Amino acid sequence: MQTFSVKLNTALLAIAAMLCAGAAAAAAPSRTWMTEEAMRAAFIGKTLSGHYVDGLAWTESYGEDGRLDYSEALRRGRGSWHFQGPRIFCTFYDPGHGLNGGCWNALQVSRNCYEFFPADWLGPETSSETAPSDPLRPWVARAWRQSEPSTCDEPTA
Repeated sequence: MQTFSVKLNTALLAIAAMLCAGAAAAAAPSRTWMTEEAMRAAFIGKTLSGHYVDGLAWTESYGEDGRLDYSEALRRGRGSWHFQGPRIFCTFYDPGHGLNGGCWNALQVSRNCYEFFPADWLGPETSSETAPSDPLRPWVARAWRQSEPSTCDEPTA
């Protein structure tokens, strides 16, 4: 009877380990570029707060009408946003404020934390669903929805 009990305990431990491993895999950050639909749900009609890789803080509001408002310490500007293909979000600014804009791929790294990468750094591979994990190509901006607490400081793995 003791052998059966040991085997049962071993089996239960193995099942528990598999369940924990599955939960850990589900909690791991995705390396898949956000789709247009995901970006619309996360960004459009909302204000993002964030910072660039150099630490400069910024905020940007994305109107339902395709217009945006941007501000940082020394500059403010209005402009427009649009999607280019299924995974690229573009933001461009009206002349006169020293802002250029560009097109971005985005990763959701936690519940309310997003990282932005220049869409052209991959060349023709930009449309790929999976983001490369190249440490030489870090994000250029990180942001969160201003209406909710940032989760950017939460562990991602």
